[in-house]
Amino acid sequence: MHTKHALLSIRLWLFVGILGSLITACNLNNNQDITLDWQPDILAPIVKGTMGVLQQPDIQNVDFSIAIPASSLGLDGYSGTVPVVPAFGPIDSVKRTYTITDANNALIFESVEIDSIQISTSFSNPFPVALSAGMRIVFRNQGETNALITHTTTQEVAPNASYSFSQLVLSTTLNSNLEIGIENIQSPGGSNVDFSNISDLTMNIQLQISGITAITLAPNVSASFETTDNFDLGLGSEVENLEGSLILKHDNQTPLNLAVQAYFLADDQTTVIDSLFEVPSLISAGDTLSVRVSSTSLLNNLRNTKYIKFTTGFDTNGLSSSVRIDGATMYKFQLIADVKVKLKN
Repeated sequence: MHTKHALLSIRLWLFVGILGSLITACNLNNNQDITLDWQPDILAPIVKGTMGVLQQPDIQNVDFSIAIPASSLGLDGYSGTVPVVPAFGPIDSVKRTYTITDANNALIFESVEIDSIQISTSFSNPFPVALSAGMRIVFRNQGETNALITHTTTQEVAPNASYSFSQLVLSTTLNSNLEIGIENIQSPGGSNVDFSNISDLTMNIQLQISGITAITLAPNVSASFETTDNFDLGLGSEVENLEGSLILKHDNQTPLNLAVQAYFLADDQTTVIDSLFEVPSLISAGDTLSVRVSSTSLLNNLRNTKYIKFTTGFDTNGLSSSVRIDGATMYKFQLIADVKVKLKN
């Protein structure tokens, strides 16, 4: 998100007001009472910026695991200590699928078009026999034949030993449904092999997504995007009270209906001092709105605010087909202060 503060004009108004009051005070006779009751009006933008659906934090990094049971390699038929386990393989039939979802197990997207994806994988061999070098680990979008990556192990992985790799893919499309294939699994076998403590092989996978250029959303999904930025009215200690309103001007250029909320946060970026709306403000796809909020308590709470967090929820409910959104499709906003400032006497 890009944001820009417009606090200079506010500080300038206050400086002019205070300076004018001091000049007036200097021209009074000693016998005259001095009453400072000047209340300047301020109409100025305090935050403006843009946000996009592509900023969803849930699709920047994805971590998951898949399990390869001993039965996949035919090792479940052994027990105790086996004098001789013959060499076996190659085995190509081990496939696992994974669907990328958010923290609530909800589908986020159908596909994302990305500049790059770093796929990192690690595992330890829990089997009592070695896994030969040359095993292939293949990542595909489910239903496609072309691989996103194919990695061939470069060394034998002994029992209890670990193996890891990381591979970068440029300019590709990642679907929410992935298929991970483990191919050409072979083992030299062994002698006097102890099968008393055998377990599944767990493969840990991390996807690091960078530069999302477009996202395709399915019907009837919901999610949100948000951003947090510094916030300081810069009014200092001269102000006794603020009265007036805040105006949110926003432009929804996306094909989605949005529900917008702004939270005003303390120094820890977690504690909510106040919110712009009691319930999120709704703005339809392609619409432009101005919403005025009049609240003296909200305005005075802003004096203690250090951060502002915009949260924008969206859904594709009611759509009959998937919708593609690229990086040029944005939600634009501007928060304006229309206030009367009462200075301390």
